[in-house]
Amino acid sequence: MKSMPISETPTDSRAGDVLLLPIAGLAFWTLAYQVVLVLRWPAKTITLCFLAIAIPSLFLLRGLWKKTNTTPGKYYRFHFSHILLVILGIVYATTVLFVRRPNQDDVVYFHRALTQLLDLNQPIYLRQTSVDMDAAAFSPVHLSTSYEMLMAFLGHYLRIDPLYFYQVVGHAFAAFSLPFVFYWCARIFGLNRWLAAVGALLGIGFLLLADKSSFGALLGAVKSLQSADPAGWVGFSTLSGYIWQGKPIVLILFLPMGLALSYRFLSQGKSSDLAWLTLLGVAGVGLSNPSLYLLPAIIGCSWIAFITLELFEHRSRESLWRLIRLGLLLTIPLAYPVAILALLKIDIIPKPVDIHMLGQRYMPWGEAVDYAVGGRAEYLRDVVLMIAVPLLIVRGRSGFFLFFYLCAVWLFCLNPLLARMWMANILAPTYFRLVYLLQLPLLCTLIAGAGSQLAQKGRVMNARAQTVLALSAIVVAFVGSYHGLSVLPRYARQGIGWKSPRECQLLPANLDFAKAAGPYIAHAKLLAPNWTASCELPLLFPEMKVVAPRLVAHYFANAGNPDEGILRRQAQAFIEENPPENARRLQLLEPKFRHVIETDRANAVAVPESESQRVLATLKSINPGWHRVLKAGGLVLMLPGNTEPRG
Repeated sequence: MKSMPISETPTDSRAGDVLLLPIAGLAFWTLAYQVVLVLRWPAKTITLCFLAIAIPSLFLLRGLWKKTNTTPGKYYRFHFSHILLVILGIVYATTVLFVRRPNQDDVVYFHRALTQLLDLNQPIYLRQTSVDMDAAAFSPVHLSTSYEMLMAFLGHYLRIDPLYFYQVVGHAFAAFSLPFVFYWCARIFGLNRWLAAVGALLGIGFLLLADKSSFGALLGAVKSLQSADPAGWVGFSTLSGYIWQGKPIVLILFLPMGLALSYRFLSQGKSSDLAWLTLLGVAGVGLSNPSLYLLPAIIGCSWIAFITLELFEHRSRESLWRLIRLGLLLTIPLAYPVAILALLKIDIIPKPVDIHMLGQRYMPWGEAVDYAVGGRAEYLRDVVLMIAVPLLIVRGRSGFFLFFYLCAVWLFCLNPLLARMWMANILAPTYFRLVYLLQLPLLCTLIAGAGSQLAQKGRVMNARAQTVLALSAIVVAFVGSYHGLSVLPRYARQGIGWKSPRECQLLPANLDFAKAAGPYIAHAKLLAPNWTASCELPLLFPEMKVVAPRLVAHYFANAGNPDEGILRRQAQAFIEENPPENARRLQLLEPKFRHVIETDRANAVAVPESESQRVLATLKSINPGWHRVLKAGGLVLMLPGNTEPRG
């Protein structure tokens, strides 16, 4: 095989491994959190348990680093390309501070952590915290994620609003680290410093290109869009807008790191890389439950790609046996997530009893993949990237490894023949997450490797022509799939636009209503529209209870009380905006609404202004004391009797 301008083996420098230290910290926190969760100790003991695990573990890691000469940060030498990385990180982190991308999943993930801060002497809450009756949590697997509790604790101890720390500070930190992660991965795959830094710029540029569908960005403001195109609504760009959440951190930051670490371990066989992969698996589980199958998939596909590469190069039998031994060692980082999957499968960790609210059991393969990819133009762009970057730009062992890895992902994860098996185990509506194994932003980062090939003297004209052809095809493919920039405020009317860096990732209307109505509703039982007041107001007032939070039917169904969830959702539907032709439906819903009010399930009602007269008339027929208190953010607050503001 001819020598290539991009190095054939991963760089020996471990200076960039300092990026992995926060992963180790998150892994130790996850273990501490889960120990406290299982033993039912007070929540405040997580910190002590974390220190008890982290301190001896760091001493063990230090010994391993010395033994293998892989100490993170060792042999660091300043390079001017690092200035570009810092500037890129600051610019990207500053940009996200001004971009409003609310996500209504936060009430599912973070409300429990906010409520826990109100009583740290209690064990970690296992039930739904946003309602005033016993209801199940979203799922037992979500209870095992520790990231939200970590962000809440950090905000609490640093005297920063925990919600702001989670949605804004965490977002900026993740955005700042993104170019460094791309740079570190590119260095492992052989790019020199300048090319890796330029590649980080290209990787972030890919994330700034808007996806085909606007539904993903608008979902934080509206529940549904008429004639919305679902193709591409959860692509990489949309996902990067929510990178304060655990799931996007896994899909955009952890997966490329897992791929790079797997390649480096299989190339060098250093036990320190095995330790990092193990910590990455534990930390990934603490961030989000897709890590349970995505990180094992990326490690498994990497091993298949590497052994295919060895066979392709006709390596010796000893080399193959060495790779088999390394493959057996890779079962160590797989053990933690696979063990949790096994406990779920045999129902030791109980699965939700009723999951019909989470979507259908099966959906067509093309429709599922379209969610993350987009339309024909995006498919063409991605195919060009997956062929041109590994084979015509990166080339060599690194290039062939990446190509075989992508083939393994398509063969074992995105194969239409295996789709039904995957959907049966991870739910059909989440099948699209397997697309993120393709790691298109990392491929865009590696495009920078073409610069070295074009600049190298003495290159064969045919090789240069191939590189130019590959770059031309990539440019044409991106032009054909261009839909604008994801950060531009194209939906300001719906509340998806610019914001102040001091504001959380919440809709302006809900912030206005919370500011005006806060003294009245901070400790109330509020009946409000599902999308979005019932999703965002509980984050601002953790002590407030919501009559019908998002997925209320799911919560009560899994607590063995499905009728309660249906009742609350129907009462909520009565106060939401309804067109005139829904008069018959409102007549059917009114008794449910009356029952909720009469049984004191709700002692405050927030209604869209267009429905306020109708709802107030119904309330007065129940109790003449109900009256309008204020109007703000498009909602009208109604309270019974002479209710006075508290606090």
